[in-house]
Amino acid sequence: MGSGCLLLVPQSLLLLLLSIMASSTSSSTLALDTSYYAATCPDAEAIVQDTMSRLHYTDPTLSPAIIRLLFHDCFVRGCDASVLITPTPRRSSERAAIPNHTLRGFPAVDAVKRALESACPGAVSCADALALMARDAVSLLGGNRYGVALGRRDGVVSNPWEVDLPPPFAALDDVLAYFAGKGGFSAEETVVLFGAHTVGGAHCSSFRYRLTKPDGTMDEAVRCDMLDTCGAAELPLETDPAAFFDPDTPFVVDSNYYAQLLGNRTLLQVDQEAATHQATKHHVAYYAASPDAFMQRFSEVMAKLSNVGVIEGDAGEVRKVCSRYNNDNN
Repeated sequence: MGSGCLLLVPQSLLLLLLSIMASSTSSSTLALDTSYYAATCPDAEAIVQDTMSRLHYTDPTLSPAIIRLLFHDCFVRGCDASVLITPTPRRSSERAAIPNHTLRGFPAVDAVKRALESACPGAVSCADALALMARDAVSLLGGNRYGVALGRRDGVVSNPWEVDLPPPFAALDDVLAYFAGKGGFSAEETVVLFGAHTVGGAHCSSFRYRLTKPDGTMDEAVRCDMLDTCGAAELPLETDPAAFFDPDTPFVVDSNYYAQLLGNRTLLQVDQEAATHQATKHHVAYYAASPDAFMQRFSEVMAKLSNVGVIEGDAGEVRKVCSRYNNDNN
């Protein structure tokens, strides 16, 4: 330890160091704020809500699609609207990656953005718009409304090779590790996020192998019904049938999904494994028996999801059109 002498820092230098540290901390941890647009676009949330409500009642399948769109955005580069970039002949994007081929809802995002631009040009980011749309989608489907802190910026990078979402046949241990690594989600929070499958559905290609090569983990009546729906042969995406995750209440956010897991009536292998895995089975049983608890936790964990890897301050940009960068020359 040398002479063991203390290093004395002059007070002026100490104050300078403290100032630099404070500045560095504030710039790297800029906090999102629910009142971020109070001055620049005070009606932003109302505009998003009104547009989403109109679109939802025209097409009830849209709201589950928007929730899924947020998942696919936030788990690649964070919630920066990078999934919204349209690929061009000269430049690809996340939308070109295979896991994103079945995403829907892009025209709805464009409609919301147009409404925001009409009221407040250049103010509201596409990342914030998508986070608000997902919150409103949950609410329109009967879930609890939750607060969304705002101030996200839009990313200026969107690469298909960075899309590393776990496939539906992934082992649950791998998915738990993935969720923990991407957003710090615990096993319990991951089970809650799986609860997004309370609405929407999947193409048969995601689970057809469970129908044609049964392993006893799917209820036989469900398997036979799905085999009738899907057929045994693999089909192109555009002609591949789809099925609801929860056929009883496919457009309602509720805890019925967990009852499906306990009854071996779910479509995806990774979901079904959650009902028996040591790290998750007690959470599945709890939420199956506690619908109010699920509703509350789902809104809380969705709020956490919308904050994953956000960029703020002067980073990124606020896109004028969500499907292309501001300086896009194709």
